[in-house]
Amino acid sequence: MRGSIMIVDDEPLIRKGLTKLIESNDLGWVVAGEAGNGREAIHKLAQVKPDLIISDIRMPIMDGLELANYMWEHCSHTMVIILTGYRDFEYAQAAVRYGVKEFLLKPCPEDDICRVLRQAYTQFQEKSEYQEKERRALRVREDHAVRAALLRLPPLAGGEVLRTEELLEGHVFWLARVDTFLPEGKEYRPEDGPLLQFAVVNIIEELLEASSSLERWITVEYGRFAFFMEPASDHVRFFHELCETVQRLLGISLTTLSLGLVSSAEDVSSMYRRHELEAPASMFTLTGSPLAFGREADEITVSGTDAAVTTAPGTIDETKVRTVQAEITSFLLLGRHAELSAFLRQRFWEDLHASMPQCRADALCLALAIREVLRKEIAATQDDWDIGTEIQKLRLMVSREEVGEWVMERIAVMEQTLASWLEERNSRLAERTIRYIEQHYEQECNLVSVASQMHLNPNYFSNLFKKQTGESFTSYLTRFRIDKAKMLLTNTDMKISEIAEAVGYTDSNYFATAFKQVVSKPPTEYRKMHQLNK
Repeated sequence: MRGSIMIVDDEPLIRKGLTKLIESNDLGWVVAGEAGNGREAIHKLAQVKPDLIISDIRMPIMDGLELANYMWEHCSHTMVIILTGYRDFEYAQAAVRYGVKEFLLKPCPEDDICRVLRQAYTQFQEKSEYQEKERRALRVREDHAVRAALLRLPPLAGGEVLRTEELLEGHVFWLARVDTFLPEGKEYRPEDGPLLQFAVVNIIEELLEASSSLERWITVEYGRFAFFMEPASDHVRFFHELCETVQRLLGISLTTLSLGLVSSAEDVSSMYRRHELEAPASMFTLTGSPLAFGREADEITVSGTDAAVTTAPGTIDETKVRTVQAEITSFLLLGRHAELSAFLRQRFWEDLHASMPQCRADALCLALAIREVLRKEIAATQDDWDIGTEIQKLRLMVSREEVGEWVMERIAVMEQTLASWLEERNSRLAERTIRYIEQHYEQECNLVSVASQMHLNPNYFSNLFKKQTGESFTSYLTRFRIDKAKMLLTNTDMKISEIAEAVGYTDSNYFATAFKQVVSKPPTEYRKMHQLNK
C-alpha cells in the first residue's frame, strides 16, 4: 500500500522538483496534491487526504509552522516534514511540539530526501498495520458481544454491549448449520475438517464482497452461524448462491433459514432459542464451515450422522492469509514481479519445520492467498482449480517434500498467469494509459499514480510508454491538457485560473508557464489572437 503526499511550497519549481524526485524513486509514496501555502493546503485536505505533508517553513498567508500547528490540532494522524533554510532552522525547531517528524535543510541533497521519505514510509506502514490489527481486534470483540447476546452469556467489558444493539437492530436474522464434513462421493476424513472449513470461509468472503447487503456474520456455536442482513436486500439469492457455490466446489451441501427481523439484542436471543426448541435437527442439511474459524476456534468438533469426533487441527489463520495476500499485492503494485516467486518460495520453506497438519494448513493458506490476488488484482480465474480436489490431494500427502511440491505447482501457475497478463497488458500499455489520461486528466494524474494504476514500476512504465509512443508520459500529458485548455480559451469566457483547474493544474501560474512552453504564447495572448481572428 502506497502512502499519499501533499507538497506545500509557494515556489512551483520546488513543488515540481520534489514531485519528480518522488515519482522517479521507489519510496512508497504517491504525490496526491500540491498547495502554494498553508491555507490552500488546509482547504485541500478533505480532497487529497494526505498521509504525509512536506511543507516549506516560509510561505505567504500561512507559513509551515502555522500549518504544522493546525495539523497537530485537527489531523494529528498526518505526518509533517518541514523544509527550512539555515537561517530559519531554530525557528523551525519550534514545530517539534506540533509533532513534526523531520526537518530538511535546504538545499536538500536528493539522497537526504529519499532517506527521510523511506523512514517516513516505514512509520506509515507500521502505523497502518497497527490500525488494521486494531480494526480486526475490534471486530473480534464485537463478534463475542453478538455471540453473548445470542447465547445469553455475560457481556464482555469494553462497551461492546451498546454497540451490539447498533449492530443487530433492524436486520433480518438468518441461521445456518453444518451437518457433516463427510459427504457421499468425497473421500474426506474427519481430520480434513480444518482445511474444509477454511476453504468455505474463503468462498463465503468472496461472495460477501459482491453483496453490499450483508452486514455481519459470526459463528454462534460450532457448526452454527448467524447472519444479519439489511431488510431490503435479496437474502434468498445470496444464500442460494452460497449453497450452490459450496456444493459445486467442495461437494458439501448447505441449508439456511430466516428467523425474522431483529428488534433488540434480547429479541435475537429469544428467536435463536425458540428455533432450537422447535426445529428438528433434520431441518438443517448444511455442511460448511465455522465462518470465523482461524479467528476464534481453537478446537474443531466434526459432527454428523456418520461420525462424531474431535480433532486438534493445524491452525489455519485467517490473518495469515490476509498478510500473505497483502505482501503479494505489494510486490505487484511496486512492479517487483521478478522477485515475487522467490519471496513466496522462501516464505513457505521457512515454515517446513512445523507439524504435517500445520504444514498442510500453511500450504493451503499460501494457495488461497495467491488465488485471491490473481482474482482481485488481475481478474484472473482458475477454473481448473477445484478446492475440494486440492484438499483431497493435500490430505493424502505424508511428507513435507510432497506438500512443498504442491506449493511449487501453485507458484508456477501464478508465474504463468502473471507472465501472460504482463505480456498482454504491456502490449497495450500506451492505449490503456491514453484512455486513462482522457478520463482523469483534470485530476492529479502524475507518473507514479498512473504507473500504480498499471501495476508497474514508475521507471519501467515511463520507458515502456516512451518506447510505444515516441513521447514521454509527462510530455504527452502536458500536451493533452494544453490542447484541452486551447479549446476552453477559444470557446468559453472562463477565467485563466478556472481553465487551469479544469485541465488539471492546481497552480494557474504553473499552468501559464506550461502553456507558453508548448504554444510559445501565454494563454491570455493566445485567447486575444483567437478573438481577433474570429
